[in-house]
Amino acid sequence: MSELSSSVKHPFTPRQLDLLIPRGWDAHSEPESDNALSTIEIESDNTVLPHDIMDFLADVETSAADIEPAPPTRFAVPLSDDAVKEASKAAVPKTTQKDTLWCIRLWNEWRKERNSRTEEQIPADIIALSPAVLQCWLSRFVLEVRKKDATAYPPDSLYHVICGIMRFMRQNGKPEVDFFKESAYADFRATLDAEMKRLKQAGTGSRKRQAEPLTLQEEELLWKKRILGDHSPQALLNSVFFYNGVCFALRSGDEHRRLRYKDSQIQIVEKPGQRAHLMYTEDSSKNNQGGLKGRKMARKEVIHHENSENPSRCPVRLFKLYNSLCPKDRPADAFYLQPLKKPRPDCWFSVKPLGHNPLNNIVRDMCNAAGISGYKTNHSLRATTATRLYQAGVDEQLIMERTGHRSLDGV
Repeated sequence: MSELSSSVKHPFTPRQLDLLIPRGWDAHSEPESDNALSTIEIESDNTVLPHDIMDFLADVETSAADIEPAPPTRFAVPLSDDAVKEASKAAVPKTTQKDTLWCIRLWNEWRKERNSRTEEQIPADIIALSPAVLQCWLSRFVLEVRKKDATAYPPDSLYHVICGIMRFMRQNGKPEVDFFKESAYADFRATLDAEMKRLKQAGTGSRKRQAEPLTLQEEELLWKKRILGDHSPQALLNSVFFYNGVCFALRSGDEHRRLRYKDSQIQIVEKPGQRAHLMYTEDSSKNNQGGLKGRKMARKEVIHHENSENPSRCPVRLFKLYNSLCPKDRPADAFYLQPLKKPRPDCWFSVKPLGHNPLNNIVRDMCNAAGISGYKTNHSLRATTATRLYQAGVDEQLIMERTGHRSLDGV
């Protein structure tokens, strides 16, 4: 009202203005109830207003119409310091955050148990410890820490835990700390080196359990036993997951979970005169998280053509069929959906995304149902890709491009 009144002159007497303001109101207050609004309507209906007041009301209405609505905001709402700190945490992958917490939790569990057994007490705040004091306790830690079953950690795991503790300190006020380069931690490095050598000589952790690839005979068994196929919602889901893993060498968990329906990483490409194919374009992965470090890294792109010789096992056809049998109101940020127990002819899947555990165990469950032995996990599909390409004589550099490995050691 202040903006309008400053632009429209109204030489009215108090009595004239009183006709516009219900009794009991303050000119600068809001109405107290709906009854007050009805009062102004009744008074307006029963009162003949002077012409100058009517002109004033018309001017006010015109002035209000002349005020342009505020344009839509271009920028986001202002953020607090806490919101900025929370956003910066996203630079560290969630798996790394969880791993860091596990490492520092292991340190604290060891510290509390040791403090309960000896008079020599380890301070609770690891960040506040000086390098001289911290290297003393770190040396004892690597010699005394054990798994829950009281067995020793393998050498690589021990090194991994120390890296996690160092990462925790860097993220909490000690960005300069480096256990492996600073001279202040030389004695600790010698202790860690000696313990890792001792563990290796003792055979601790010498056998790493790695996911085994699927042979062609094992894949054939999955089709023969109708665990793969298009005859049921679960079989169709299994088939699409299987081909996404083998064709595009997706990693076991995160890369499958990050697949979207809207703006999907996997697109169907159909052009006249060309074979239809699926094209996978990586947005982020374990080796390419984006951000400042990944700014110039090339994104992985993989093309897989249709199987015109055996349409029943064609990845393109099964991909299209799966999407056609998903609900129209499916979530945009999820690709794998839960199979319906009672599917309809035009809809086989729920709007609910497939849960983490069922998704993580798809390959294991398929192999168990088919009676396939060995250590088979979702990562077996990526291993299958690398193994089959290598056996076919494909150059290792080309295998790396499809699997996304950054070194030949990982292939």
